[in-house]
Order: sequence, then C-alpha cells, then structure tokens
Amino acid sequence: MDNKSIVRLHANVTINSKDWQTFKQKLAAVKIIVKSEGANVLTHEAYCQSGTFNCMIIEGYANEKALLNHLENIKPLDEKYNVDWKVNRLELSGAFSGETVNEFRKANKGSEFAFYDEQL
Repeated sequence: MDNKSIVRLHANVTINSKDWQTFKQKLAAVKIIVKSEGANVLTHEAYCQSGTFNCMIIEGYANEKALLNHLENIKPLDEKYNVDWKVNRLELSGAFSGETVNEFRKANKGSEFAFYDEQL
C-alpha cells in the first residue's frame, strides 16, 4: 500500500451525557460496517476519558475514496441513533482533495479544524 495515499481523521468530541448509551450503540453498529469494508479501513478506534463524555475518534483509510465510501455506509445510522454530540476539534491528514477538505471544514464550522497535507 502506498503510504502517500493513506488518509487519517482524528476527532475530539463531547457526547451529551443523556445520549451516552445511544452513542455506544451507534459505535457498535459502526464497527460492524467497518468489518464489512475490509482492508480499506486501516483503523477505526474510539477512546474515551474515564468519568467523562469526551472521546477521541481515530480513523485511517487506504485512500480518500475509502473514507468517503465509509461515510456513505454509516449515513443511515445517523437516523437510527440520534446522538447529541459536539466535535471540538477535527484533524485531517494525508492525500485529501481540496473539495473534501472544504466539505469537512464547512460541516464542522464552529469547531477547531486542522488539515495536514505534507507528510515528512
């Protein structure tokens, strides 16, 4: 796999405490979809701070197309699992098109946003 095509997404989020169980159910449903996506998903993890409702979501994909495909695949879960959450900070890194970066920036307006396009 060409490391230059890999894309990553890191999101620091806060979940409304009343939706914590729903968030965990949604995350379990996402993991089932991730398994079906095979080698296109390199990592899809969520870490939470004990005793809080703050989480870090870390995702890695073979390429931008794989990430966009994943987002389409999980879209129906948004209706089924209505979770009140806030994206505090979103970071993208890798070979993203300008169009995708702009879409993420617009979708997360009001959140801290960073895009890292140069791999050292």
